[in-house]
Amino acid sequence: MTTRRTPTARAAVATTSVLAAALLLGAACTSSAPGPRAASPASAASASASASTPPPRKLSAPTTLLGLPKTTSRALYGAAVQQLEQLKREVGQPTSAIGEAYEDGSPDGDIVFVSGASGTIADPVAVLDRALRPYRITKAAAVDAGALGGEARCGRGRTEDGGYLTSCGWADGETVGVVSFASSKPQADHTADFLAVRDVVSRPVG
Repeated sequence: MTTRRTPTARAAVATTSVLAAALLLGAACTSSAPGPRAASPASAASASASASTPPPRKLSAPTTLLGLPKTTSRALYGAAVQQLEQLKREVGQPTSAIGEAYEDGSPDGDIVFVSGASGTIADPVAVLDRALRPYRITKAAAVDAGALGGEARCGRGRTEDGGYLTSCGWADGETVGVVSFASSKPQADHTADFLAVRDVVSRPVG
């Protein structure tokens, strides 16, 4: 007997497939974050400048992001927090951490993943390199970090099932985070969206 999937079932299967293939490479390709280490003089100076930018910040996940609500899918949420422990190790003693996925539930809708942590970062360049390393992107290029400063990069890739992926990350003296956009359709440039997400999730302390 042949079972026909309804559009809803097909969408659920496609979404799960996209998220499973889109974000991270295998465990063997996921780098463990070392503990805080001494930075080079140039990196230390950059981190010091970033850390001195007022005021101290923490990360907070909003109820909606770029007009999308938080997902109710456990699988999508699981993908969002898959690298969270690594990011928390990058900041010493974390003062905050977030991991969320956002979607509208439509078959062809984009999915936005955001994860990050706040604390103390001695070498933002090295931390950002490790934060983006597990993602299925190539040629992550430097982009404008926006008003919050620090280091920022974006890269594009393809999922194993032919979907499209953009992953962007940032790191400064206080926070590190990654924002990923997964879609079944070709994507426009997401740099502005990435900066908007970073601004929304970064909140002054107090």
